[in-house]
Amino acid sequence: MFSALKRAFGRPPIAPKPPLRVHGLRDGYRLSAEQHAYCVTLVDRVERLYRDAPAYVDSRGLDRALVFPGNEWAGIIPVEGLAFRRTYNDINFVRLMAPFAGYYLMFLDRLDVRHFAEPWNDAFLADIGQHGLREDLIDRLVERVDPAERLAGCVEEYRQHIRNVPKQYVVRTPRMFGEIGVEVDGLLANPDVTLCQSRINGMLCSGVLDKLHADVARRGRVRVLEIGAGFGPLGQALKNIFGDSLEYVVVDLPSILYYSGIYLATLANGEGCHVLLPGEKVPDRFKFLFVANYLLDELGDSLGPIDLALNAMSFPEMSPEQVRYYAELLKRLLRTDGVVFDENAALKPHHTDSKAIFAEVFPYRKVVTSDVVVTKNWCQDVWASSYVGDVFDYSDATLRTSREPPPDAGR
Repeated sequence: MFSALKRAFGRPPIAPKPPLRVHGLRDGYRLSAEQHAYCVTLVDRVERLYRDAPAYVDSRGLDRALVFPGNEWAGIIPVEGLAFRRTYNDINFVRLMAPFAGYYLMFLDRLDVRHFAEPWNDAFLADIGQHGLREDLIDRLVERVDPAERLAGCVEEYRQHIRNVPKQYVVRTPRMFGEIGVEVDGLLANPDVTLCQSRINGMLCSGVLDKLHADVARRGRVRVLEIGAGFGPLGQALKNIFGDSLEYVVVDLPSILYYSGIYLATLANGEGCHVLLPGEKVPDRFKFLFVANYLLDELGDSLGPIDLALNAMSFPEMSPEQVRYYAELLKRLLRTDGVVFDENAALKPHHTDSKAIFAEVFPYRKVVTSDVVVTKNWCQDVWASSYVGDVFDYSDATLRTSREPPPDAGR
């Protein structure tokens, strides 16, 4: 007993954890004047898509209920009258105004379930909405929002999400556009990064990423189409993995293309990036293609063939008619061995059960689950029109034996 007490009291004191290192709002890369000017040209095209949408839709006899915001989005995005900001700060800090997963980077908090409620938040958002991101507002955020305090709770969850993940599949978030994060092993972590990592993990453990590598080996490139890309983190993560072998199509409401267009096209240095206007054709080769949803009928099959289609947490926010329209569109555009990776769940009473609709359109479904990597086992699925062995035969056993990067990775 005494020897045990001696050992216990003789232990050296536990060293305190080192303070978190953070990448703050003012620490990121600032856009050059040339980059800002390029972004303004993108915004000009996006605004034209938005402004001309009603007349275009009516002139072609398109169903407004299909192409204009429906269900949850009908109360968020106006069909007309939206202002598109072009000032340097509004573009340089565009991440601050892109809470597509419900997380407001400017407050490092959600607004539906608050952890750091502040009485000034609502007035602050209203001020930005009316006047844009002035310098004094950015200074106020730096003074009032402490990243080390507000992001401390996300570090362990992030570490769990990168556990057992091969290095090439760990999300590398660019240090620009106002990105804020905790430094973890040389990379930035915050809830948006963890969310993107969970989607990459879902594609990893389901065999989707291995299938894309095999597609590159067979055909030299892959084409991915994402419906509802938000500000574009998943597209950037896949571009980091597949490099120039990837062609990425973003389909979204014109007003949302503002965010993904600025983010993804700037990170690609504008090379091979196109915001399509009515009457313009799909290029033979591209890096990123930004397509307003109401142009899908005009562009038709020229957007395909698609190797992988993606949607994450926006189908349930659409109407049932819109979800069915997209499901049937994807079935038509996919290659015979193409698949849909779907992360969705009807979490609110007004949400559409998109899983039920996809089950009526696609005969093959794989529920994504893994004990090797952390992912959203409860809402991720892969859908296909035929039995795709690269995906449906893939298991944790396969993942455990395939940790080395394929030879085409990041090419």
